[in-house]
Amino acid sequence: MTVSQNRPAHEIMDTDAMMVALLRAYGLPGARERACHHIGRCVEAGLVDDAAFWMRIRNQLENLASSDYGPGNLFTPSGQIGPTATRPD
Repeated sequence: MTVSQNRPAHEIMDTDAMMVALLRAYGLPGARERACHHIGRCVEAGLVDDAAFWMRIRNQLENLASSDYGPGNLFTPSGQIGPTATRPD
């Protein structure tokens, strides 16, 4: 079964929400990898706006990775961001 959409990703999803979803699903290394995969896919398909959307997400993930405030310190009301992160006591 395939899922198709009529609108591009950049019109449907906010970059912050997508970044959080990727972090929750894959953790930081996996989220960065998935964002790069989507950039390549969009470039190959000629989807310039979608590629820019994924590049913004990748840039946010790179900034997070290079900061002192890593994903292990990120929490939302529904729980932690990152599947392997633990809340400090």
